[in-house]
Amino acid sequence: MESSPYLESQHSKALFGITFASLLLVALKGSALLQYWQQTHHILLEFGSLPQTSSLLPGQAYRQEWGSTWDGFIAQSESRMLLAGQLLLMGDEAIPEPKLPIVVAPVCPKQEVITQACPEPKPIARTAPVDKTPVAYETPTAAMTETPIVVASVQTNSASDTAAPITTEDANIDTIDNQHTPESLAPLPEATPEAIAAAQLPIALGADDRILLVGDSLMQGLAPHLVTNLKRKYKVESMDLSKHSTGLTYPAFFDWPATVEDAFELEDYSVVIVFLGANDPWDMTIQGRYIRFGSEAWKTVYRERVARIIQTAVAHRARLIWLGAPPMGREDLLGKAPTLNAIYAEEAGKYPLFARFVATDPTLTADGSSFTKFLELPDRGSVMVRTDDGVHFTTQGHRLLANLTLAQFGTASDIATPVAKPAAEPASTTDDTANNSNNKITQR
Repeated sequence: MESSPYLESQHSKALFGITFASLLLVALKGSALLQYWQQTHHILLEFGSLPQTSSLLPGQAYRQEWGSTWDGFIAQSESRMLLAGQLLLMGDEAIPEPKLPIVVAPVCPKQEVITQACPEPKPIARTAPVDKTPVAYETPTAAMTETPIVVASVQTNSASDTAAPITTEDANIDTIDNQHTPESLAPLPEATPEAIAAAQLPIALGADDRILLVGDSLMQGLAPHLVTNLKRKYKVESMDLSKHSTGLTYPAFFDWPATVEDAFELEDYSVVIVFLGANDPWDMTIQGRYIRFGSEAWKTVYRERVARIIQTAVAHRARLIWLGAPPMGREDLLGKAPTLNAIYAEEAGKYPLFARFVATDPTLTADGSSFTKFLELPDRGSVMVRTDDGVHFTTQGHRLLANLTLAQFGTASDIATPVAKPAAEPASTTDDTANNSNNKITQR
């Protein structure tokens, strides 16, 4: 039986239409497709900047203008959805107060009488012929002027604040977003030994506090336990911003530092809980340059993004808890969590009065460092705490994480009288019979 020429013609038209639509999609949204592929499969595709191919199509300026308008609409929609969620939880209290314009009265400059002018700098004597390079001048000394010389100093909170030298190779990477750094981190309270010891106690919570949850799919499983128990025990409201397949390695896919900054613009949070890292142990491309995971250049870039989140919390005087990345059981992730945790701990240690790093390994592993799928718990025997993918947690694993996180909090009366609340150990926090609130943890 011969096929009809009419059917063959229809098939050809359909195939042509599908091909043309696919090429048009790649031309217009090539960058987004690459970002999604890289975030999902962690494979860097060296195709350059695909959106440049769209410049060959007619009406490029109109498409760019329309695309900018659409991106602005999406950003506004996300902000409105976030505000709507807060309104459902908090009511009218979530509506931000209008910012009134600040009127500054003009002040005439103060007239100063100069008693003695600083002498003109004199060129250094040269024996070689003068070339086109700028002439070096001697620096005026204290004896040459009556004006004292003031040397700026940098105040640090701890010994870990000393910045590591940046090599020429790292200096070529434009990664430090100074324009996003909080404008005012000072004056911070003095980090005295007494203040640091007090900051290491459980964080006191009250009904007026608000908690922000930041993280990937691991936080998505942990968040329902935290939200329920924080509300039940401390009458505290929480905002869960966790999003699967996100991290700090690919900000083009999802920018967590900017998201945290935007969240503080809408609401004042007392505590920020961060649980990231499962999607981060991968290579990066910065300004077209390939950066291997774990290299010094990679650590410099990643450290800046971690610091930006911590500094945002510190700038708003919020306490921050950064949960360490647990050991992974997947082959391509084995042994990579310690690199991330070292950065988390170092950056949190720079602000000991506000930030703390909480390692999850002692609670989630049998030996304190290796991936553990089944864990022996008191009075329960062997229970499965990690799923078959080697990354995510079971319900019991989420409960262990929730107990570990909730142990970081307490009421003002509990902290004032520590005898009434004995120090919890990882084994006791995992035993659901040891605490009535642990029996009430449920999975949403």
